[in-house]
Amino acid sequence: MLDELTQAVFDAAYRSRKQCNLRLLFSALLILKHTLRGFVFSWPLYLLSAAGLALPGQYAWAFLLLLIPAVWVSGTILWKGLSEDYAAQVRGRLLKLREWRRVLFGASE
Repeated sequence: MLDELTQAVFDAAYRSRKQCNLRLLFSALLILKHTLRGFVFSWPLYLLSAAGLALPGQYAWAFLLLLIPAVWVSGTILWKGLSEDYAAQVRGRLLKLREWRRVLFGASE
């Protein structure tokens, strides 16, 4: 009986408006973190595809094809990193606002 009561109290707290807002905020922080990480790893591809716009000539469009792997790399890093970090740092926890550093940088307090 105590386990059911404990679970019911946790569920009520977990579904509260404050916890939902904190999960939304921490999700936004994780999206920002992994979007920047994706750009850091694929910036040369973005730069080369931008060069296609600046270069004159008939085959300048070929550089724009480099946007495909650039977006793919950035998207893969965003999706995998976001899902792993959300599962490890946010899902199933009662959060506090001061834990934003742990969620963003992965440091344990």
